[in-house]
Amino acid sequence: MKNINININKVRAIYYGLFSSLFSYIENEEEYKNIVKTLEFLSLTPIDEYSNEAFININNYLKEEGFSILKEENNDLFFSPSTTFIPVTASFYTEDRDDGQKRVEMTNLVLKSKFRKDSKSFKEAEDHICFIFAFLQKLIQEDFSVENRLAYEVFSSILNEMIDEFINNIYSHENSQFYKNIAILLKVFIELERSFYNIKDSKNSKNRKQPELFHQKKKEFKQRAKRNFDEVTTL
Repeated sequence: MKNINININKVRAIYYGLFSSLFSYIENEEEYKNIVKTLEFLSLTPIDEYSNEAFININNYLKEEGFSILKEENNDLFFSPSTTFIPVTASFYTEDRDDGQKRVEMTNLVLKSKFRKDSKSFKEAEDHICFIFAFLQKLIQEDFSVENRLAYEVFSSILNEMIDEFINNIYSHENSQFYKNIAILLKVFIELERSFYNIKDSKNSKNRKQPELFHQKKKEFKQRAKRNFDEVTTL
């Protein structure tokens, strides 16, 4: 592990926590207020001009629309069976199915740490995007003064291989307004992380065209998992 700027790691952890919250089911106003507070804090020091513009659009959207509209868009993108399907697991992006090899790989990476998935609060797989973000946040928070080697492994072998297509799916979704700007924030952040870890974008993506594969494809109905953002627990 190498020593790094503590403040940089703190901000990285905040970003990972924010994205985990945003791609979960936003159930109540308390969760919404926490998201707004985090967005306002991060908007004070945007990463670049693209994220700065995205933050402006996000803050304006939240002021004009509020919790109910954000909750509706969150549902339309990630949970509604009547809109274009957005896969949320690493396995789907590499094997066109959930519960694949990436879930096994991610589970093994979790087992290397002192953290475990809290199955009572998080019912999804270990390679679900929300769990990946939450786990990375926990790893960084372990020690802000060093680069966590396990976090590097998770980013390079799991997240890096799915994230570009995931971002594109959000940005191009027919119901994406607020989340279109979140996709921009995520893209800028991921490029910063790649620079931080000195790795390139993955070439393993199938580069599938969303309109051909996902247009008119509906999600299977499943009961929503209740979130309390304590998806990763310490042993």
